[in-house]
Amino acid sequence: MKLSCTQENLSKGLSIVGRSVGTRATLPVLNNILLQTDKGRLKLSATDLEIGIHTWVGAKVDMDGGITVPARLLSDFVNNNTDKNIELELKETTLKLSSEHYKANINGIEASEFPLIPQVKKSVEIEIGSKELIGGINKTLIATALDESRPVLAGVYFFNKDQEMKVVATDSYRLAEQTITLVNKPEKDFRFIVPQRTIAELARILANAGPVAKILPGENQVEFVMEDTILVSRLIEGAFPDYVQIIPKESKTTMEVATAEFNNAIKMASLFARESANNIKLKITAPDKIEVLATSSQIGDNLSTVGGKVTGDSIEVAFNAKFILDCLAVVGSEKVTLDLLSATAAGILRGNKEQHYLYVIMPLRIDE
Repeated sequence: MKLSCTQENLSKGLSIVGRSVGTRATLPVLNNILLQTDKGRLKLSATDLEIGIHTWVGAKVDMDGGITVPARLLSDFVNNNTDKNIELELKETTLKLSSEHYKANINGIEASEFPLIPQVKKSVEIEIGSKELIGGINKTLIATALDESRPVLAGVYFFNKDQEMKVVATDSYRLAEQTITLVNKPEKDFRFIVPQRTIAELARILANAGPVAKILPGENQVEFVMEDTILVSRLIEGAFPDYVQIIPKESKTTMEVATAEFNNAIKMASLFARESANNIKLKITAPDKIEVLATSSQIGDNLSTVGGKVTGDSIEVAFNAKFILDCLAVVGSEKVTLDLLSATAAGILRGNKEQHYLYVIMPLRIDE
């Protein structure tokens, strides 16, 4: 193998695949990145056996070949290299790197020992705008379960209805749902659950991807295709809960408030709610009075008043401050509405002009 490429392109490619590099001491090759020539370009691959990523980098290829080398060492060398171009040449299992001011020899492991990243036998092809997909991910990933005692809740659920795709997550205390219009109408219906770690990695790659992405789900795996990058992941087995039944169908109180002002009040209250599991209270009184309270027996208490619009019954309700802040950080509207039926029923928080996103949040018990 002998080729040259720009430091900028090589650094970008390594950053894309680097996060999926394994750390298993029992299989040292998983700590490596696979470098291969492929149709006049350099192909970089990495996997931890849960996620696999390929990305292609423009290069001037003089001789084909492949090798795996330690990911961290290679990335550090390239990222700290200030020269414009880097030459790579393989001698047996040693990768020789040279540029105008720097040279290095990195011992590798033969490419044949690198685990095969499987090709997904797709059942359907889903075409979607990258911007819409990353928006759906950011707005739902916050609601995935952090523990895996119920694996299906530790992922993001995708399914379609005609040419619309629902992206959903819940940890049983809150639920987020985003509806996205697809570029194409799928040949058949689909539903699958992708692990939260995969989704977080996908969002990172999508941030610099082209305008359109493709999702190719198979029986046990899914493939995301984004311009010059492919991400392959296992799917979570099992059935996602029938969540539609927990979305409130009616409300008796609706408040509308400026997102930034509400966010500041919740943040302030959360400072005093740390020892009470982030428990804060909202006192909502028509027509325009909204109070955010938090009390700590050790620290003290806090009261913030927020201007807004309230219709319907007055109500006192308690929530986990973090759950509200998570939603306000991604909602993307200048104002939000909160619809409530009672102090013990789930509420719906959403941007006042967002028809395609909803965030359901369960209240906490109010201590008398």
